[in-house]
Amino acid sequence: MIFQCFQKYRYLTSAFERPDFQRLLSDIRESKINCVIVKDLSRFGRNYIESGRYIEKIFPMLGIRFIAVTDGYDSINEDLGSEMIIPFKNLINDAYCRDISVKIRSHMDIKRRNGEYIGAFAAYGYLKDKENKNHLVIDEYAADVVRDIFSMKLCGMSQQAIADKLNADGILSPIQYKKSIGIDLESSFQKSAKPKWSYNAVLRILKNEVYTGTVVQGKCTTPNYKIKKRVHKAENEWIRVQNTHDAIIPRDEFGLVQELLLRDTRVAPDGTEVFPLGGMLFCADCGETMVRKTVPAGGRRYVYYVCSGNKKDKNHCSTHSFSEKKLTESVLEAVKGHIRAVLSISEAVDIISKAPEMKPDAVKCEERIEKLRAEADECNVRRKNLYEDYKDGILTKDEYFMLRDQYQKQLEGIGRSMEAVQSEKDTILSSRSGKQEWIEKLRKYKDADSLDRGLVTFIIDRIDVAEGNRLQVKYRFEKEIQEMERIVELYSRKEAV
Repeated sequence: MIFQCFQKYRYLTSAFERPDFQRLLSDIRESKINCVIVKDLSRFGRNYIESGRYIEKIFPMLGIRFIAVTDGYDSINEDLGSEMIIPFKNLINDAYCRDISVKIRSHMDIKRRNGEYIGAFAAYGYLKDKENKNHLVIDEYAADVVRDIFSMKLCGMSQQAIADKLNADGILSPIQYKKSIGIDLESSFQKSAKPKWSYNAVLRILKNEVYTGTVVQGKCTTPNYKIKKRVHKAENEWIRVQNTHDAIIPRDEFGLVQELLLRDTRVAPDGTEVFPLGGMLFCADCGETMVRKTVPAGGRRYVYYVCSGNKKDKNHCSTHSFSEKKLTESVLEAVKGHIRAVLSISEAVDIISKAPEMKPDAVKCEERIEKLRAEADECNVRRKNLYEDYKDGILTKDEYFMLRDQYQKQLEGIGRSMEAVQSEKDTILSSRSGKQEWIEKLRKYKDADSLDRGLVTFIIDRIDVAEGNRLQVKYRFEKEIQEMERIVELYSRKEAV
């Protein structure tokens, strides 16, 4: 009689490692089972080596009768023909499994390269599109939480402080939220029955590129269809496709957060926020970071920044000691001066962009580009005809190579000219494109009377501290500022003519 049935559920393991098969073996060892019946050999397993091992060695050794119904195999009535045909059938089943695995891998790889999202669940902040499960759409409630997380990070809060605030505000953790909207999932990140926001949960969101509209997939693989152990791939092998869905976080803001995560942004044991200049200060002489040092004296605490190289080795560098109060005042003054200068250039660009003669200049640039393009086409035709002249004996070998090199140099010169004119055209057009978002944000800080983390991370790239309390501040948006300066310079030259 049939004692018990065992099912092959869809586990990401081989058939012989699945829970019910292991339970079957346990019952066999306890002499509860003396016969195993399967529909056919492929249902037993498609790994021909393992299947053969069980059918030909383990089951006979344990005295277990094995029956494959549709294959007409019964080990109790085994003959020479069965002994020969069973290994071949197992081999065919294994080959079928290998073929299916190759096709599925290829199909999934194509989907990844096309930017189709193939994950089981959407990242927090997104949902799978009901009309296309391989496309992500924004979940506005969760997306607002993601925006808040990035905003808090840019304002100087540590990952743990962000997690504590989210928990205090009663914001459901990603797993809890997904379950609350009807998505049933289990996660290896879940550590308790009611998971809360944690340092790692916040960090995963801050480092996830999906929020910029980019899908990054193919981070892990398996050696082959028989071995299911996941192997991490090198980052240069990941498949990254941009602009596959709507972004929640602007790309420049995401990049800034990645920079901040790499810097020394520790907080005091009793604090929740990173110091405004944390991770921004470097020694101008040795390049090491400047670290914060608190010195208690006379019942008060004095804070200084010193070179970490000197702190490790007194012979490595001098202290470059700079009091935090004086440093903050100096940086604030420098930043305000920089903001005034940038806004002044921006206002000049606004005036220039309204000048009626700027549009005709762009048209003239396009005409010059077309002329250069025609010259390049003509040069290419001549260069191609050289080989025909050489074959026909019109040119000698030396003449052919000399003229070919001349035309090549001419083409390279035309290419450089086209790039220069295109750059000039882009400059003219950009002056008419209106105010940029970063300029408007900068304008909000023009009357700042103190430094905060948001202002520092938005405008400063790094600060080099030299001996004698001298500072060199490197600002962000250098490329954009240089472009505005170029517009003003270009217009000034035109006016002078």
